[in-house]
Amino acid sequence: MGLPMSSDDVAIRVQNLSKCYQIYNAPRDRLKQFVAPRLQRMAGQTPKQYFREFWALKDVSFGVNKGEAVGIIGRNGAGKSTLLQLICGTLSPTSGSVDVAGTVAALLELGSGFNPEFTGRENVCLNASVLGLTSEEIDEKFDEIAAFADIGDFLEQPTKTYSSGMLMRLAFAVNTSVDPDILIVDEALGVGDAPFQSKCFKRLRQLIDNGTSILFVSHDISTVRSICNRALWLKDGHAEMWGDAMSTAKEYEKFCWQAQGIVLHHPEIPEEITALKAADRPIAVDQAIVESGGNTEPSVLSLLLQPNVDFEVNHQRSRIGTGDVIVRNFLMLNEAGLQVTSCEYDEKLTLHYLLEICKPVRSDFILGVRLRDLKGNFVYSANDINSMPRIAGVAGDRFIISTNLRIPLTHQDYVVRTGVFGFNDGMAFTNGVYDFSKAVIWDVIEDAAYLKVHPHKFMPLAGPVNASFDLEVKKLN
Repeated sequence: MGLPMSSDDVAIRVQNLSKCYQIYNAPRDRLKQFVAPRLQRMAGQTPKQYFREFWALKDVSFGVNKGEAVGIIGRNGAGKSTLLQLICGTLSPTSGSVDVAGTVAALLELGSGFNPEFTGRENVCLNASVLGLTSEEIDEKFDEIAAFADIGDFLEQPTKTYSSGMLMRLAFAVNTSVDPDILIVDEALGVGDAPFQSKCFKRLRQLIDNGTSILFVSHDISTVRSICNRALWLKDGHAEMWGDAMSTAKEYEKFCWQAQGIVLHHPEIPEEITALKAADRPIAVDQAIVESGGNTEPSVLSLLLQPNVDFEVNHQRSRIGTGDVIVRNFLMLNEAGLQVTSCEYDEKLTLHYLLEICKPVRSDFILGVRLRDLKGNFVYSANDINSMPRIAGVAGDRFIISTNLRIPLTHQDYVVRTGVFGFNDGMAFTNGVYDFSKAVIWDVIEDAAYLKVHPHKFMPLAGPVNASFDLEVKKLN
């Protein structure tokens, strides 16, 4: 992978980095490896190897610009922590190189760098001095660190008495107080409570705005989308994908779905199905899945049967699924029956779908809608999981699905993601329990539509989701 940046812009440069461990089946093999190869070479024999190689990391290359946030994603055992330790210098590489420009603060394993016998106060002073602060600077920043950590009287207790959350609070407070050139965070924020995590993310954004480079490992894909500019996906020690955070996170999500047993791939819709015009086949309306009871307005029907160029472009560009059932067309209409790309706060929209069966199916199914902001954070979702309807038919059958949806979102631009999935044996429940492992993604359109929500006409709203309610006011006599 190339690194399209000049050396002046680089905070971290990793090139062809590899780490190999020697795995021994028994302790005696370690002794054999230490002694036997030397004797074998002396005897003119080819040295024998008494271990097997495990490559925790293999030929990984990427770079972090100054002032940039980069996410590292991947499943457990993919090599994420090994990579961070190599960058921090706590491990030596087998091959390749790491170049780091500037001071580094690292939040790796919880409690690393803390002496368990020292008090919180003593560990703050010790760690801050290791990070380059003078005694005077530590005194100046100590109250700020203590206030951010917010662990009260435990600050004067040995850290061996701390919970994991308290250790993380103190470590994060110290490492971010020194305004490092580079901050490395390894999943540490996952143990904090919600208020503290919110405070941490606010601090991370402040550091980024002030020019700190951040290397961030997390299993929370929405956090990577929100904070990071680019992302590296590690898989079995290799760089599976490196690039834009949104695109990389999207591909990693697909991989995780597949790993959970959810059937998922890019479909190839049969050419004969794709070529048929909508007007050439009858509409099959199932009373159980059409909210209107089959009474679809003629204007809606005609719109669904007309070509929808914008939707089709998004559909083909961003679709995933088996293609057994596809969303042939999708409309968002307001209460006046007009297609919309914007709406007012809490306005009711009607969603209309033209589903088309491409392979014979008979299954329970779920149709869902998710809205995300332009940073990739999902802020709203809705589906029909409570009704769990069924769909059955052969290739060429079509169904009209309609539902109403209120938009209780504040003033922003949103991307609409929608899709439909069924179950590999046709049944959503196993012994009365919903079984997600049998899910089959038929068709998901990542960018089905774009929706702008206008500012509230009375006042600014806190967000992103804002629910309104009515009050009943009674005066007591």
